[in-house]
Amino acid sequence: MSIDHSQELQNGTSPSNKIMVLFGSETGTAEEYAFDLGNALQAEGYACEVSDLDDYEASALLTEHLAIIVSSTYGNGEAPYNAEDLYNWLETQEPDLSSLSFAVCALGDSGYPSFAQAGKDFDRLLGENGANRILERTELDASFDEQVEPFIEKVQAWLVLHGQCYKKTVNLNPV
Repeated sequence: MSIDHSQELQNGTSPSNKIMVLFGSETGTAEEYAFDLGNALQAEGYACEVSDLDDYEASALLTEHLAIIVSSTYGNGEAPYNAEDLYNWLETQEPDLSSLSFAVCALGDSGYPSFAQAGKDFDRLLGENGANRILERTELDASFDEQVEPFIEKVQAWLVLHGQCYKKTVNLNPV
């Protein structure tokens, strides 16, 4: 799964004006949903990057403008292994994230009492550290193969109203 990077970003969109989609996943469902989101946003002309939280330096959130976290829940409500560093950083370092806007898509299995807990915790920790929530948290029951499309539609609707700065400017006539 990948995002198409073949179109060059021009003056209108700087790297800091990209949408950062981050996923924490144990079985691959959150990863699949993150790439579905990233591809849908890119198809709409938005500058977007999707990253496994294992490959993402937590402190880089300090330079992001918009981050969307798609996270499953593992065990008894814990963050997936690849998301532990971000979780611990948010919890222990208490960074000033007041320049960050965010949304969270929390996945879980409603058969467990800690349904979607990792996503709930990311949502809480981001808010406690000053980040601006752009959408109410979406909780999906992965055990019933609940689809991510309604969440994607919510993100797209928000971007239509508030996210023009994340649109790519494509140079159709290269010099």
